[in-house]
Formats: sequence, structure tokens, C-alpha cells
Amino acid sequence: MHRTLSALLTLGLLTPLAPGQPKPEPVDAGASVYQRVVRSTAWVHSDRGGGKLATGSGTLVDKGRRLVLTNYHVVGDVKNVIVYFPEFEGREAKKTISDRKYYTDRAGKLGISGEVVELDKQADLALVRIARVPDGVPELPLAADSPDPGQSVHSIGNPGKSGALWVYTPGKVRQVYSKKWKAKLDERTTVSFEAKVIETDSPTNPGDSGGPLVNDKAELVGVTQGGAIDAQSISIFVDLSEVKRLINRRSVQALRTEETSAQPKDPPKKDPAKAREKALESKDEGKFFSEAAWKRVAPAAEKLLKEKHTDFLVETYMVPPKGDVDKIVAMKPADRQKFFKDLAEARAKELNLKGIYILISKKPETLHVVYGPAADFSSEAGAKIRSALVASFKDSKFDEGLTKAIDLALEAKGLGEKK
Repeated sequence: MHRTLSALLTLGLLTPLAPGQPKPEPVDAGASVYQRVVRSTAWVHSDRGGGKLATGSGTLVDKGRRLVLTNYHVVGDVKNVIVYFPEFEGREAKKTISDRKYYTDRAGKLGISGEVVELDKQADLALVRIARVPDGVPELPLAADSPDPGQSVHSIGNPGKSGALWVYTPGKVRQVYSKKWKAKLDERTTVSFEAKVIETDSPTNPGDSGGPLVNDKAELVGVTQGGAIDAQSISIFVDLSEVKRLINRRSVQALRTEETSAQPKDPPKKDPAKAREKALESKDEGKFFSEAAWKRVAPAAEKLLKEKHTDFLVETYMVPPKGDVDKIVAMKPADRQKFFKDLAEARAKELNLKGIYILISKKPETLHVVYGPAADFSSEAGAKIRSALVASFKDSKFDEGLTKAIDLALEAKGLGEKK
């Protein structure tokens, strides 16, 4: 399947839409977060000389400037490092290839050179500017605020004691506070740090250092520190506030954001929504909605495209646009689900869609929603849109469902009406 399309997440198929239908299985928050964060997570190699190689983790935080965030103690005082991003396999390219040897055997192809361009030695942070950003690697958004005690968090790293890379760890925030601590830069050097940190109950190991700590929205809230000498049964992460302070330095912001000849292997692809001059035209062939409700679709789609380069498309049909309707109705639920899944994905691929796509059929009565993480829709936002449609459609309140879906899409992109 086309790589752009393989990133799309299917939010579910409901057939038929009838009262008393069992609720769908809840989405596993950890698995959902992992899929959205792992593509931005790096494996960092720092050659200290004399055959000594330090490895850690990192996160792409600025795609335009090609900046990977990690720890100072991961890169040390060397100027150049090598960075790897995960590869994927499987029919939908969702299964992370975690075998270390796979990457080291292909170092010439997969290893990306990087230059350490900024350090915050006190907070144990570093920024690496890589030569190129591979296709399909998004930057990880920063959260608005630091997490609170009791909040669920998730981290991904490359622990040296594990046989696998891109390992997931869940946890809970214990506290956020200012701390002084020591860590080993190498076998002979111990350094002191002082910063605002996040303390969690999630275990970390050498090699996890520099990796992302995120909230349930897959937003960065901290950086795995992992090197504290005095830490026992707790894990320390450098807080988001320290990250923002580093990224907002004038010297960092002054770095050019345009692509350069340093990226010959992976030239930037045009954003389909940015290149689109007019919003995709929705259609209500199934006659689900009133004229008044339907009039809201086009302006909302235009607003999302113009201000956020995001598509919003609704298509309803009396019967599926492809296939024998009687045969489709007679299908087993699983086969019918696959049919509509394939239909929706094919349509999204045909349109080069980046954003929300809602497909509705009257016979068989089916609702299918697809959204793309490239459009920065969180799983929470997508689930809300889907739930609003399902709840309203079960009661045949089609206009209400459409209105809620539009409002939630605008709200998710920061375009909702202020109350």
C-alpha cells in the first residue's frame, strides 16, 4: 500500500447501525500512542574514540530544521553522531523492525549523519542537526504544559540490555520538581546537572536516555534522562520547560528551515493539502442530511484547508459506489468490514487525501471514518468524531451527528468558535 496511505488509521466500521448494537472494543491507549510516536524516535550512536561507542535515543522535534533532541550525556563532547529511525514491515507497514543487527548491517543506507549544534549541559540536553529526514518521519509535537502527578505517560527508547530497539514503557507521573543530580559521561567522567524534572514509576535503562516521554495525546512532555547515579526504583525525565528553553534559543531559531542539497536521497514531497487550491467536494448521494446541515460542510472544509492545510471530506451513498450491493449485504460482518475498509482507503489514495474522510452507505447501513496522523489529528480527536457520529446515527439524528463531527474537526485544529 502507498506509504502515505499506510499511515492512515481506520477508526472502525459499524454495520448495521441498529439500536442495542454492542459497543466496539476500546482502543488500547498505549498501542495507539506507540504507533504515533515511534516513527519520530531515533537510535543515536556517538563514537567516543578508541573503539568506544555510546548509544542512546532521540526525538525529531523540528522537521524543517532537521533537529533531533537527545541528552548531552548521550552525545558527550563529540561533534558528529549517527542517527537511525525505525523501519517497518507487514501489510500495512505498522510492525516496527526492532532487530539491532538489521540496522547495523545496513548502516551505510539507514545511518544518517548528524552534527551536534546546540547543548544545554546543565539540563543534560542536546540538539543534533541530521543531514536528511527520511520519508514518513514526522516531528513530534510539544505539549502545551508539563504533566501533573498521577498523569499517564509513555516512553520509547533503545535500552542496551534489551535485545530489541524502540521499546515501549508505560508509567505514571510521581512528581515534577527541580533537581540536582550526577551522571556518567563516560567511564572516567562524571558530570553534574540541574533542571526541572519529571519523576515517574516507569523503569528506564542505559540506552533509553534521550528518548521521548509523551502524554496520552502523543505530545512530548519530557526527555528520558536515565543516567542519574543516585536513582533507585524511580526514573527521571528532563521536563518540557527545559526543552522549550533550548529550542527557543536564538541560535536554534536562526537555523535555516528550507531543504538543502544535504538531502539528495529523500527530496521533500509536496503536501497534498497545501498544494490543493480548493477543498475536496463532499457529496450526500445517500440523502442523509437536511439542506441546512449540509451547508456547513463546504465552509468548514475550506477553512480547514486554508488555515491548517487539512482535508475534510464527507461522502454518502444509497448503495456502495463499487461492488454488487446484494452480495455486499450477504457478506459476513468481517468480510463486509474489509470491503468498506478497502473502499475507503482506495478512495483516500485516489484523492491523495490528508485529513478526515467520512464514508457513509445506506444499504448496507455503514459508517466508516479514516483520518491521517500527518494531519495532526490525535487518536482522542478522531475517536470523538467517530463517537459523535455513531451516537447520533443510532438515533437517526443525522444532522446532529454531522454538526458535531464538523465542530470537533475544527476544534481539533484550533479553529473552533470561542465560547
